[in-house]
Amino acid sequence: MIFQSCGLRDDEDPVTARTTFIPPTTPDLVVFNLKSSIIEKDLNNFMKCLIDTAFNPRKYTYSADVVSQSQYPIFRFWAIGNEYSYYRNLLTVTNPQTYSDVIFTDVTWNIVADTAIFDAKYELLFEHNKTGAPKRCLGALRFVMSVDTRNLWSVHNWSDFKNTSTDTTWSVLKANFAN
Repeated sequence: MIFQSCGLRDDEDPVTARTTFIPPTTPDLVVFNLKSSIIEKDLNNFMKCLIDTAFNPRKYTYSADVVSQSQYPIFRFWAIGNEYSYYRNLLTVTNPQTYSDVIFTDVTWNIVADTAIFDAKYELLFEHNKTGAPKRCLGALRFVMSVDTRNLWSVHNWSDFKNTSTDTTWSVLKANFAN
């Protein structure tokens, strides 16, 4: 009897996707991991970038841009579970092979003891299949990060801003996939 190989080595798992996640022992690794979770469309790694209250007493908060706050009532009570739902819903209408990325520019850091503030302009590109939802978002954001009891960093406060009045921000994308 002759068996043909499907081309996999013995140590490869055909079901598990390869993802990039580096334990965030410094604040810049949180940003690297977030970017990787967008490129790789990885829900678990995206969530690992946000605070885990089992290891950090701080609460997660998200502040949408001012226009989105008034346009989308869901942002009044946005919590960590909304982040999970939005990103999961986004991934369900996205082909894993399509392009996605977030590009940060005009980056500034302010790090004091156990808190780091990351400010940047961003361009988020996400090729999903939902009609009417933005595939390109522009704006600015602020991540406030802290270190937890495991000495790992994560975002506990995320603020989104418009750079110009014509920007379609990340908040608009989140609102479109929140339910």
